[in-house]
Amino acid sequence: MDGLRYWAFGICSAAIACGLARMILPQSGMQKIFQITSSVFFLSCLLSPLAFMPIEIELETPEQLMQEAESRAERITAQAQEQQGALAVESVRLQAGEILEGMGIGEYQIYINTHEKDGESIVISECEVYLDESYAPRHDEIREALMQQLGVNVLIGYG
Repeated sequence: MDGLRYWAFGICSAAIACGLARMILPQSGMQKIFQITSSVFFLSCLLSPLAFMPIEIELETPEQLMQEAESRAERITAQAQEQQGALAVESVRLQAGEILEGMGIGEYQIYINTHEKDGESIVISECEVYLDESYAPRHDEIREALMQQLGVNVLIGYG
C-alpha cells in the first residue's frame, strides 16, 4: 500500500514540477524541446512501477510435473480404497442388522473387523455381535444364520 502511495506522490510531484517549469521557461525555441522532455519525464514517472516490478517465472521440469501427478494419483487411489472399505463395512453391518431384526432380535451391537490383504485391498475378517443374555440359548441358530448370509466368521458375545 505504501508503494502505491509513493507512486501517486511521485506522479503528482512530477506534474507540478513540469507545470512550474513551463510557466518559468520563457517563450522561445527551447519550449518545444522542453515540452517533449517533460512529457517523457512525466510518462516515465507514470510507468515506473512497471519497470521496477519484480518478474517471477517459475518453470517446473517435466519430471517434477510427473512426480506431482503421481503423488496426486496415489492420494486419490488411497482415498477411494478407504471409502470403498468403509462402504463395505457399513453394508455388512446393515445386512447383519436386517438379519437380526428378521430373527426378532431388537437390541444388538455390531462390530466389523477388517484387515488389509497384500497392502492393496481391504478384507472383512469377522463380524462381532453383542446381544442380550436372553438370546444365549439361540446362539448356534443366530451364528449360523449370520455366517450363511454374510459369508464371514461371526463371533457372538453376551452382556
